[in-house]
Amino acid sequence: MNTVNPASNEKEYLRDYFNEKRAQLCEDLSRKEALDAEIQTRLIISSEYRAAESVLIYMARPDEISTSLIIHAALANNKTVALPVCNADKSMTFRQIRDIVDLKPGSFGILEPDESCPVITPGESSLCVCPGLCCDMRGFRLGFGGGYYDRFLADFKGVKAALCYSDSVIPAIAADKYDVRMNVIHTDSFTRYIKD
Repeated sequence: MNTVNPASNEKEYLRDYFNEKRAQLCEDLSRKEALDAEIQTRLIISSEYRAAESVLIYMARPDEISTSLIIHAALANNKTVALPVCNADKSMTFRQIRDIVDLKPGSFGILEPDESCPVITPGESSLCVCPGLCCDMRGFRLGFGGGYYDRFLADFKGVKAALCYSDSVIPAIAADKYDVRMNVIHTDSFTRYIKD
């Protein structure tokens, strides 16, 4: 498994670097769709997905790794499926959906569950699927800078899984004390389980 080595592991530099790589990938939609499908398939066939009673997952923006295959699979597999709603205090609440029609445009133009969807309280049998620009070999992920996931994951007891392109996995991110490590990283060419 090869990792890339950007010139710096500082977060601001990495965000610029990987946002540029992501923009380039989005210009080749057929390649992006193929990579996204491989990443999602790796998660769907994983033991942590099979064991999960509930799946907490984001609805991807066009420049993020797609999650539609996972969402449809989890609904078909009769799992509890919940998507985040971003709150004014920069926290996230997950609300259960029973169908894609339960979603409406919300914060940042991202589809979110309607307010009529019930809030769920995740437990140890929950799988939280997290977005990111890049991940490191130790299990840390670099998000888009809002800190929503790290705040939510601080008290989360289930399995934390990141979706990441294989060419966006680096040796180390300059993590701080608020960053939460993933349990597993699924990429288009490998899956990495993080040991404590």
